[in-house]
Amino acid sequence: MDGGVSQTAATTLEEVQQQFAVWRSSGDKGHRIPEALWSSATELAREIGVNPVVRALHLDYSRLKRRVTGKNGSKTQASPMPTRQTFVELAVDAVAPCPEWVVEFEGRNGKVTMRLMGRDSVSIAALAQALSSTEP
Repeated sequence: MDGGVSQTAATTLEEVQQQFAVWRSSGDKGHRIPEALWSSATELAREIGVNPVVRALHLDYSRLKRRVTGKNGSKTQASPMPTRQTFVELAVDAVAPCPEWVVEFEGRNGKVTMRLMGRDSVSIAALAQALSSTEP
């Protein structure tokens, strides 16, 4: 087996190889490969890649690749495996820009302007209060 194929995939590949060998020895040469065998080969190719499956099962690369990508015009094509929906929670910070806060202080010694980035308006208000209370 290929060095890049996991032991589980190698076992599955051997099982599918055996199924193809049984079908090929049954004397059905000249007949189309049964859909169940195509499905097994397609599923395996999605897991370990088209090339290793083609080499091991002696299949046509283009036909298997079309089945894997779902671009097969044949009516007997196995439908592509549905994608499993997963929920991904994104923090608001990940999708929305941080607001910019402009804090200005004017006192006897002049005017100070600070530009702060962040969502925590309470901390910014506390900073503003602390700065304003330190002025004589």
